[in-house]
Amino acid sequence: MQKDWILGDLLIWLRDNLLKERPELFLQDNSVRPGILVLVNDSDWELMDTVNYPIQSKDTITFISTLHGG
Repeated sequence: MQKDWILGDLLIWLRDNLLKERPELFLQDNSVRPGILVLVNDSDWELMDTVNYPIQSKDTITFISTLHGG
């Protein structure tokens, strides 16, 4: 039986498989760093239990940095 993924699982997978340099700029502990907006189907993930949200097959998950250089 295959385990259902939650957003926290996706964050760990992204860190381990896609982030080649400085993953600490994206993750802090088991969540995204402050300043990174996470949207699930264009809604703030704070409305959906953040890292505990069970990912559905048609979900669109977007990460947006609200930080910028000066």
